[in-house]
Amino acid sequence: MSQPDFENLPTRLGVYTLTELLGRHSITELYLATQSHVERGVVVQVLRPGCDKPTVDFFLQMVRAKSAAELPHVSHVLESMMSGNIWFLTHEQPEGTSLEQMARAGKRLSTAQACKVIVAASELYAAAQDKNVCMGFLRGDSIFVHGDEVRFLSPALPGESTPEQLPEQMKALADALEPVLPQNEAGQTRVATLVNWIREGYEGAYLDWVSTGATASGILEQTSPILSRDEVSGFSSRTVALRVEHKRARRKLCRTIRRYVVAALAVLAAGGLGICLAPGSAESLPMVEGGYVYCAAGKNAVRVAASPVSIREYGIFLRDYSDPNLGVTRRNNINKGIPAEYAAHTPAGWQEQLMAVDNGSLWQGEKITADSPVRGVSYWDALAYANYAGAQLPDAPLLEAVRAMVEPNGLVEEWTTTTTEADCVYAAGRVVLYTGSTHPVCETTDSARSLRRGFRVVFPVQQTTD
Repeated sequence: MSQPDFENLPTRLGVYTLTELLGRHSITELYLATQSHVERGVVVQVLRPGCDKPTVDFFLQMVRAKSAAELPHVSHVLESMMSGNIWFLTHEQPEGTSLEQMARAGKRLSTAQACKVIVAASELYAAAQDKNVCMGFLRGDSIFVHGDEVRFLSPALPGESTPEQLPEQMKALADALEPVLPQNEAGQTRVATLVNWIREGYEGAYLDWVSTGATASGILEQTSPILSRDEVSGFSSRTVALRVEHKRARRKLCRTIRRYVVAALAVLAAGGLGICLAPGSAESLPMVEGGYVYCAAGKNAVRVAASPVSIREYGIFLRDYSDPNLGVTRRNNINKGIPAEYAAHTPAGWQEQLMAVDNGSLWQGEKITADSPVRGVSYWDALAYANYAGAQLPDAPLLEAVRAMVEPNGLVEEWTTTTTEADCVYAAGRVVLYTGSTHPVCETTDSARSLRRGFRVVFPVQQTTD
């Protein structure tokens, strides 16, 4: 059997004829294809030839994850197989055009279509969170629009859902939408503003998927006509009047629901900030909720991860960081302030940690899981992860206040940004300090990194002013 020529399409891969390249990902490529005999259209996700065994194993785990996940708006996964020495996965081809194809053709979404893409993506990721499914990114080649219908190629990955995945998922969705945002029609400014919030966050914090979908639904409701010409055609005046009244009532209900949602969020935020910003001792500050401790840092309210960054979370960071499609700007932002010679970010003992998680063996004399804190990281590794997640590292007093409230999971040392050794926390040996010079206290070579050292991150909640 001759090998497929991916550079010259169409080309045969087993029973499929690849006709068009949709996009390139870190280890796979997407092609439109037709299947012989049944003459149906599919999307073929091809693992690049020549990958090493760990990459092949990850691909097969990814196939299983996509096949097992039951998520809304996702095209069916059909089959996976090997042709020659090439592994591939086939998806049912969604109707319509991908955002990547639209961008290449210079086409744009309507306001309604853009809102429906955001609503569908929000429902997809919210469902994945509820089902604890690990999710990758929705790129322009994986989002298809056909009229008012939106379908996705499954972004499910091996593992479980974690909050730290949210910023990159949001940014990827914004990147996919940016080239095809509506122009010269009602609602385009509101859509563009929402996409900017999806990318950058709002008032110092990233949106969640529920509020993102609700906002897009609100824009859709505000910009859609009360009654379309097609709906009026053939109806009596009484029928039209009833339809108009029904739509107005539905809009009023939606506005009421949104007001209640916003009010509830405001109450929660006010309750948290009331505790966080009130003067008093450290004991009066933290409020633990959703895996974070909410507390004050100067004039600002912050949410500090209740647990150190886990092996799973750090592994997701390393996978995304090693993606050749990450982009120069994004990579430079992750490495902002980090010397070039310390930009690898693989922890000491990383493979040993992964092996202990996989086979249940002891690591450094203890039983660890994917949720155990990652260790063997340098200060630069911790800073890079914080940049990646849109977060910061805590200073020593903030870390001490948080650790007093939550279980430290046996982690002895954590990186902070404190620049003096006079702090009592340093003297107690529970954290390791960054000196403020050009190098951290601990050298960042593998042999010098401490296998007892990890870190946690801090996210802003709201900026306050005098």
